[in-house]
Amino acid sequence: MDDLAANPFAQLFPDMNEARQFVMTSASQKQEALERAEAEKVRKCIQLSSLLEKVFLFTLDEEITDDSERPPKLVIIRELSQSLQEGNQTWLDMKYIEQAVFERLLLFNPMDDVISTRRKSSSDDARAKRLAGEGEVLRYLMQCFERSLIVKKETQNDEFAAELTKCQEVMVLNARTSLQQPELYQGQDPRQQFIQLYQEEMGGALEEESKNIKFFDLIVKDMVANEDMDVLGSVFKPVLDFANKKFTEDFTLSSGGITRCIDLLGFFTRHEALAKLFMKYIQPKDWSSGKAYERTLLGAMLSLNCIPVTESGTNPWFDQPSNKQKRELDIMESNIHQMLENLGTKLHKFLDTLIRISPHLRHLVLSWIGKCIHANLGRSKIWSSQMPQLFSQMFASDGFCLNLCFVMLQFCFPITTKEAKLVMIQPSYTTVITTDDDHFQQIGVHSKGLNKETCLIPLDENKPKLEAEDHYNFITECFFLTHQCLNVGFRTVHGRFLKLNQSLHRIQRLYEEVRQQGDSAVREVKSEMDKAMSIYLCIKAALSEPHMLEKALNFHLATSIWLSKVSISDDIKTVKEITFPLPEEVPLAIPHIPEFVMGNVTDFTMFMHRFKDNLFQVAKERLDNFMTLILVYMGSPERMKNPHLRAELAETLAALIPPKADTNSGQYDFIRHRLFYYHPHVKHIAEKLLHVFVSIEMTGQSVEFEQKFNYRRPMYATIEHIWEIETHRDTIKAMSEYAEEHIEDTDPPLFLRFINLLINDAIFLLDEALSFMSQIKDKQQQKDRGEWQDFPPQRRQEEENTLRQLTMMARYHNQMGNHTIHSLEMITKEITSIFCHASIVSRIAGMLNYFLLHLVGPKQRNFKVKDKDEVDFKPDQTVLDIVRIYMNLGDSDCFCLAVSGDGRSYSAELFPKAISVLQRISASPAIISDFEIFQDKITKMRVQQEEEEEMYDDAPDEYLDPIMGTLMTEPVLLPSSKNVMDKNVLARHLLSDQSDPFNRSPLSLDMVTPATELKEQIQQWMAERRQEKYK
Repeated sequence: MDDLAANPFAQLFPDMNEARQFVMTSASQKQEALERAEAEKVRKCIQLSSLLEKVFLFTLDEEITDDSERPPKLVIIRELSQSLQEGNQTWLDMKYIEQAVFERLLLFNPMDDVISTRRKSSSDDARAKRLAGEGEVLRYLMQCFERSLIVKKETQNDEFAAELTKCQEVMVLNARTSLQQPELYQGQDPRQQFIQLYQEEMGGALEEESKNIKFFDLIVKDMVANEDMDVLGSVFKPVLDFANKKFTEDFTLSSGGITRCIDLLGFFTRHEALAKLFMKYIQPKDWSSGKAYERTLLGAMLSLNCIPVTESGTNPWFDQPSNKQKRELDIMESNIHQMLENLGTKLHKFLDTLIRISPHLRHLVLSWIGKCIHANLGRSKIWSSQMPQLFSQMFASDGFCLNLCFVMLQFCFPITTKEAKLVMIQPSYTTVITTDDDHFQQIGVHSKGLNKETCLIPLDENKPKLEAEDHYNFITECFFLTHQCLNVGFRTVHGRFLKLNQSLHRIQRLYEEVRQQGDSAVREVKSEMDKAMSIYLCIKAALSEPHMLEKALNFHLATSIWLSKVSISDDIKTVKEITFPLPEEVPLAIPHIPEFVMGNVTDFTMFMHRFKDNLFQVAKERLDNFMTLILVYMGSPERMKNPHLRAELAETLAALIPPKADTNSGQYDFIRHRLFYYHPHVKHIAEKLLHVFVSIEMTGQSVEFEQKFNYRRPMYATIEHIWEIETHRDTIKAMSEYAEEHIEDTDPPLFLRFINLLINDAIFLLDEALSFMSQIKDKQQQKDRGEWQDFPPQRRQEEENTLRQLTMMARYHNQMGNHTIHSLEMITKEITSIFCHASIVSRIAGMLNYFLLHLVGPKQRNFKVKDKDEVDFKPDQTVLDIVRIYMNLGDSDCFCLAVSGDGRSYSAELFPKAISVLQRISASPAIISDFEIFQDKITKMRVQQEEEEEMYDDAPDEYLDPIMGTLMTEPVLLPSSKNVMDKNVLARHLLSDQSDPFNRSPLSLDMVTPATELKEQIQQWMAERRQEKYK
């Protein structure tokens, strides 16, 4: 107590007695507190041990008899349990948990050490034993992690949060160890376990991400935190090897594990370090080889498709299609579509996630795509289609490229849905020349070779240049990369598809021939037909996948908007609407837009028209953008020089013509119907169409006859369509009136050049068709007489091929000739005056007489082929059209004189023979009657002409036109050759060829000089001859 008196705190009490009483009471409380603390410590120890048992499903207590609070099955950790026996410790604590977990993982067969905590068995015992005795290291640790999350969520365990976190760290550490040092675990492959577990977890996570995925994330983060990058590679490269083997050796498009394997690779998009590892893994051995990309893991993923890699390879799709019903083929195609959509969607999500990880990963992905497309640019070259074997060895497959198109189109989704994104596209992107990867990343340009592409117009070195920008946005990258991809992908495959379609038609015709003839080769031909048809159906299925087509349609509509706006101004933000006429100044961007951008739009539109015509309905009013694009560029060589591309726009215009209404269903395509009635620039359609029709001829470039008529074929269809619409018909009439008023202008008016070409085309096409049919008749007669039977087999085959080729050519020229004559008949119903002008009239009269003579005269026997329908020869319809043209122009005396004055084909017997044909084909009585009246008029005029010809028969040579040999009425002097010729004859020549006919030097009507003195001499001579006759 003396010590208490010396304690300074005793002074706080009133007296020493109270101080002594406090000390005695405090000691008692301390004892109680110590007892409570010890009890709490025991409680926490027991509760923690219980938690650890629930998480790890192991124990140190070998004496468990019946404890319902514990998990029903536990694994006994014997070595640790025995080492702690001296201290009588049978509980788990944090001090030994790492040792306990490690020992548990090293057990060769944990199932042997499972003990039961219940006396009574239950139906759940097997499952409980399986969980406790889980033998796979990584699966066990993942299950422990899952249980730890469940335990951690329970509120009564909040006080053990730190311990549970420590347990999770122990799990991650051991999982990392198992992956880094798999040899520690006898008979196990933790890396293979990771693959299996991750796929299971991703497969089970339908809407929400599996919580166990976090476990794998923690393993990677732990490796990265410890800067074990080499270890990271060694751990996860086997995963990539596994996926690579699956995609390159095991998987086909229809394989069931594709989605799970892509999900497995999705783990590499969860961490930048793993993403870089993936990008390093997929580097091709040769960056310049297109085929090398297909041999990478990503390339193998993109290569899954229904299109056979080679025509000689195996094809599991559409086996023996000629033996199957259409419904079966449609179901197969629908199944392929579903598989392609699933694959494309998965691949896009995978790459999109990679790109979003970091700017550097975006650079790596876009660099791979850009280099891949550049290495495959040869796919789009003409020469590649001539060497299929070399093609397949050098470049990525069609399926690869179409899948990449799907992915790239999905990347462009923002461009197609928000017009505001279009104004972000930077056209100077195509001018940039990149030097290395650092430069790629710095300025945001990953497309290669754009600066070497042929552009819409050549660059004028004397005009200002489009300045490059410091950096290019992702929208611009996606836009141009996608167009490059479509050029080597969809467009190239479509071209191959069309050729295969033609080849298939030939084989089918051959099959029908040999089948009808009972030829022994019928089985062989059928096999070839089935093989070609199978490949055809595979490519068709790949090209027509609905989701890709819809994305492509939206992308090309967006491209049309952008191209139209960029044709007006370099600052397209200021372009609110397109107006005509277009500004004279061409924007600086136009010389830098690759032609293939426009080519992609026209090619896709034609694909829709040929194979998926109902897709136009999806676009609805947005189809206006296609029409605007056509009108802006089709008639504007200042903005698009290539006449072939402008002709393709004309073909695209024809594709926009609504199909005829289905009388059975009552359906009509009002979306396309309105384009030709209500489009804002509808009044310009006729002018732009005739402009491109004429420009095909006037390009100064070599355009083959067949190619020229292929271009004009859809133009005829469009002309016929718009002629039925008053707005367009009035426009054409106005063009005709203008042409007649300016018929002698230096630059011949558009409509004058148009009708001149119509006449030229008709003459050429019908003449060629008649020639081909004459040859066909000769060949058929030779064959019928048995002459071919004496030929050697090779010669006989050559003759068959020649006959087949002649038939194709005759059909083609007949079809085109029919279109041309019908167009002339249609137009001359309401436009006549210009056809009767002195520079035109003799040509159209001579043409009509010439063909009427061949069709109704004695020469008609030369064209009597066996099957007129096979060569599309319609002589009755052609005669009727020709007669109608006569009638349309028959009120003009100038025309009638030209008809009767045609010394080449006209004769008194011509029209009576034509009338006989009209009667035979049951033409209407009105037409026959009117034509008879026309015949009478021509006969009378012919009598007068014969008298005049006799009167002027001995005209001096200097009064005659040197080309036509007719008496000149308007002699003119040519400036270069110094020859004199009739002005009307010259005008007709200049419509087709703006050069002096004698020395080919440039010439126009304003360059000639009237030979006034000679004209007066001719007129005086004619007057004298008339006076002599009448005397």
